[in-house]
Amino acid sequence: MKNLYKIRRHLRSLFCCMLLIAASGMPAALRAQEGKGLTVEMTNAPILDVLKAIEAQSDFSFFYNNNLIDPELRVTVSKRNAPIPEVLGQVFAGTPYSYRIVDKQVLISKKESAPKPGGPLKIQGQVTDLKGNPIVGATVVNMRTLQGTATGIDGYFELTVPALTEDLTFNYIGFKTKVLPASNAGMVQLEEATVLEDVVVVGYGTVKRVNLTGSVATIDMKEKANQPITNTTQAMYNTPGVWINQNNAKPGSDGGTIRIRGVNTLSSANPLVLLDGVEYNINEVNPADIESISVLKDASAAIYGSKASNGVILITTKKGAKGAPVINYRANFGVQYATYVPDPIDDPILYMRLRNQAEINSGKAPSGVAYSDTVIKEYQEGMKTNPDVYPSTNWFDICLKPAFIHQHDLRISGGTERLDYSMAVGYMKQDGVFIANDWADRISMDMKLGVQLNKYVKVGASLYGNMRHYMEPGYGTYSVMDAMMRALPIMSDYHRNGIYGSSWIATPGRGNYENPRMIIEQGSIDRRVQQLLAKTFVKLTLPYGITYDANFSFRKRDTRSKDHIPAMYTMNPKTEEVRNYNSAAPRVKDWNAWETGSFFTQTLGWEGNFRDEHHIGLMVGQDYQEFYNDNFQAYKEGFYDNYHTDLNSASGQVNAQATGSSSREKLVSVFGRLSYDYKQRYLVSAVFRYDGSSRLAPDHRWAFFPSVSLAWRIDQENFMKNVKFIDQLKPRFSWGKMGNQAVSLYSYLSTVNTSGYDYSFEGTKYGGAAVSALADNTITWEKTTSYDAGIDFSAFGNRVILSADWFLKRTEGILRTVNLPSQVGDLSGPKSNVGVVDNKGVELSLALRDTWGDFSAGVSGNFSYTRNEIVDLDGETEISGRLICKEGYPINSWYLLQSDGVFQTQAEIDQAQAVYGNRSNLRPGYVKYVNQNNDSTIDGNDRVIAGNTIPKFTYGFNINFGWKGIAIEAQFQGVGDVSVYPSSNMAFGLYNGAGLTKQWVKDSWSATNRNTKYPLLTTYPEAGENFQNSTLWLQDASYLRLKNIQLSYTFPKKLVGRIGIKGLQVYVSGQNLVIFSDFKIWDPEISISQANLFSYPILKTVSFGINLTL
Repeated sequence: MKNLYKIRRHLRSLFCCMLLIAASGMPAALRAQEGKGLTVEMTNAPILDVLKAIEAQSDFSFFYNNNLIDPELRVTVSKRNAPIPEVLGQVFAGTPYSYRIVDKQVLISKKESAPKPGGPLKIQGQVTDLKGNPIVGATVVNMRTLQGTATGIDGYFELTVPALTEDLTFNYIGFKTKVLPASNAGMVQLEEATVLEDVVVVGYGTVKRVNLTGSVATIDMKEKANQPITNTTQAMYNTPGVWINQNNAKPGSDGGTIRIRGVNTLSSANPLVLLDGVEYNINEVNPADIESISVLKDASAAIYGSKASNGVILITTKKGAKGAPVINYRANFGVQYATYVPDPIDDPILYMRLRNQAEINSGKAPSGVAYSDTVIKEYQEGMKTNPDVYPSTNWFDICLKPAFIHQHDLRISGGTERLDYSMAVGYMKQDGVFIANDWADRISMDMKLGVQLNKYVKVGASLYGNMRHYMEPGYGTYSVMDAMMRALPIMSDYHRNGIYGSSWIATPGRGNYENPRMIIEQGSIDRRVQQLLAKTFVKLTLPYGITYDANFSFRKRDTRSKDHIPAMYTMNPKTEEVRNYNSAAPRVKDWNAWETGSFFTQTLGWEGNFRDEHHIGLMVGQDYQEFYNDNFQAYKEGFYDNYHTDLNSASGQVNAQATGSSSREKLVSVFGRLSYDYKQRYLVSAVFRYDGSSRLAPDHRWAFFPSVSLAWRIDQENFMKNVKFIDQLKPRFSWGKMGNQAVSLYSYLSTVNTSGYDYSFEGTKYGGAAVSALADNTITWEKTTSYDAGIDFSAFGNRVILSADWFLKRTEGILRTVNLPSQVGDLSGPKSNVGVVDNKGVELSLALRDTWGDFSAGVSGNFSYTRNEIVDLDGETEISGRLICKEGYPINSWYLLQSDGVFQTQAEIDQAQAVYGNRSNLRPGYVKYVNQNNDSTIDGNDRVIAGNTIPKFTYGFNINFGWKGIAIEAQFQGVGDVSVYPSSNMAFGLYNGAGLTKQWVKDSWSATNRNTKYPLLTTYPEAGENFQNSTLWLQDASYLRLKNIQLSYTFPKKLVGRIGIKGLQVYVSGQNLVIFSDFKIWDPEISISQANLFSYPILKTVSFGINLTL
């Protein structure tokens, strides 16, 4: 630990010294920069050739109206190693032109006579796009005085300037910035920024997309603005190389699992998520606050070192921009339904008869079945007059309902040359589809302020906060869904005065009927999560192109929960006998968790050009992170009634418990990046990071993570000048090493257990302790080596954009528990670096788009294939239930008996070489298993590896059309070659007293219906032979989903501008409306390793929204 402090202190000293040296040399450096020498020897040369010669050997560019300069004008220049003002003075001497230098731009205009003293000039103009459509809200700023305005209705503006030679900057989001003299500002047309000119956020910086050397996927949230997204993960569908699995849509907790280019580890495979450069929980970000998302998929993530092997997600929030204040309000209102629910048999007579037949099929005598003919006959008659005693209940219809959702987001932003600001608030209220105790709301805020103190110093601060409050039933969502899946049509929905109906008929496996309505309505989990991120920064622009950035951030997360389980009662609807359902109730658990993170990051950067051919960028930085975690919980039973939930209101200290824990963690890092390009043709980027973590033993805390990436812009080669239709042709390659801090805190220390080791000494009992698990103090990070080869291509004015990648990620030193013989003190084994995993595959993305007058159309798609394989597991095999990890196969493959249909005849059973279980129990229609090792029995040794829990490929495509202000867009998303194993209630028919779906009636084996999906209808556990872990129950969860379809109308700016509105759009949207899959019992986007159907339903949404800009 002392080493960490020493390195941190030395790094701070180093950076302070560099800063002081640079600051002390500022005035001299400025003079040196101004005096950077140019050599121009040209006699009687066309003036345009002279300007090109100056551009070729300097960083300066010339801006002027194409019709301004006479191409026949010739000038003579003879200057050697002279500063640029001196060279330009000779160029324009005796010409009708004047010039002005603004940063690296030389603005040329006609010489004007000096304005009359005290007589400023008022100019008027209009700003439009290239089609002549007015741009409302574009900023017009005088570069010298910093006075400006914004265009109003029809794009017109009015501005007072001292002279017509003043330089004006025209700027609008999504368009290229233009600088013109005031004399040429009457009609200004702005050109839209192309895809290749987009700036992409990468680690500790940005880069133009066209100059990317790594594999980085980006998401522009403007394209998601009108979708009813409640969680940021939902915005990441259809991102190449990224698999999103949203296995539930529970309000307030509907985030999805994110996997980038497969699964590297047996531990946590979650990617690193950074919000504006700070590690952050992606579930605590309001999607409406996001500007863009970058996904670093290859070695470009190596700059984040020990946390980067699973990929890195960079979220950039919206900021203020130069110009008049802009007010944006977005709102949507929608209704949500479950996409899929099982179709249960809700006819009680049919159910009872099927149950009886299943019991007979399972070996029970007809006289001993659960429901006698007398009971069935009585029930048939009673249904006509008394539905409480003789119900016909569909519990999904009772417990689920349509749910309403609405979201509102308001943002005000703007700025000047010296100040930018942005303030936003958001609110979401989402009702759940359960009939009670199922809702969530969210309040978010985002405030930013940046101040340019002078030419050299900019400071700023931001505050981002998110508060979620959500409610779910007391026993939790899992228990609610379990109760619904177990509920029977013969159970009564009686509910009065806190007492709920059950059934007067006994059913095997149902000693205590769980009324689903009761489980939903009684008790609650009331949870509040607050997360706050405060940031301050300073940015110094130093001499010689040096920049210094320092950022300090503090993150705090508070979670509070009150879990209340009341006493619950059910009633026999026939005898009216009341029965207590649960024990140890009422009971209450209060718990709180606090997490804080402190972050200090500083970087020193430099960029420079040599001979206008070589561009070099250099950045070094230091990062310090410190985390604290504390939690505490208290638990009591013995309350007087169901209404008191304060711990102090309990009648006594009945089973009173108080527990808690805390932890602390530090990470210290240095990092850097060197980038180089020659004429923007040949690009090289190299990065490194050196991390030290307190998670590991002192001698193994530090690791080095390097990477290098290369790209060749073939489109910039001289031999491509005549190939006009190609906009970009860029092959690229990257290699790098990254780490994964999958090791738990203090894992290098042996675990000491203080519970259960009391001992007696001289008749007195003393507390004891003993080592319960060994540790490996040599463990270190899992290390992933990434290889990527790709190509980016665009053509025909970016109407065609193609990107392709091949990748390989090899992770070595996989952390896994090493098993020990039981003779070694019956100790748990240590976690050690054992194992190698590969993920290799390809990614393709293609976009086609074009416009024809007022009509536009586009189609885009992406495809990702990933092959996961365990290369080495030190010769061992890990089996956990139905899952296996074995060399040569994917992580957590399904490990099952192989089914071979069903036995069709008794003779087939009698002649079988081997069967599962007792042969005498089998009958035609029972499942037949393959005897893999040809011995005399079917057992665990006959299992085979079948099916993947990791999808081999993901894909998606978008289609959009637009005409004038009308637009329609459809987004499809799919997953392929992935399997799930749903079992238990409803997935298996008549499982331990549960019901069954109608599909069992149509598709279960019988003597007259032999070619079926299901075997003979039997009960579990009586006919356990049919329900062994086998490929019969393994199901293909591949699907194609219409993720979103949207129809929108954008009102003409000329129309809405008359009432002061800059933009107005209305839309209707549908999410998750249609799905194509062979998996029919539930939504196929199920948790992959989940063994039941007890997750919250996925929801489909129909919404209406408005997007208003003032």
